[in-house]
Amino acid sequence: MMSVDIQNYDVRRTASIYFNTSGERCWTKAWFNGNEKGEPAIEISRQNAIAFIEDRITPDQWLSHFFPKQMQVYYQAINQTRQRLLGSSNGLQQ
Repeated sequence: MMSVDIQNYDVRRTASIYFNTSGERCWTKAWFNGNEKGEPAIEISRQNAIAFIEDRITPDQWLSHFFPKQMQVYYQAINQTRQRLLGSSNGLQQ
C-alpha cells in the first residue's frame, strides 16, 4: 500500500480580518497559494468577524463564503491531485 501525505499537495490559503480604528467596520482578505498581493478585501459585518475570530467558522467555510470562485479553483486542484495520485498508485499495483 502506498502512503501519501496529502498536506504536501495542499494549496496554501489564509484569511485575515481587519477592523477600522473605531472597530465599527470590518474587512476580510484572503491569500491563496502564496500570492503576495492576495484577493481584494471584502467588507463584512462585525458579527461575522467576531464569529471567525472565535473559531465558530472554519477557515475553509469562511473562504468558501466570501471567496467562492477562488475556493472552487482550490477544490478542483485538490480533486485533480487526488485523482492523479490515485491513478499513479493504481498503476503501481498492476
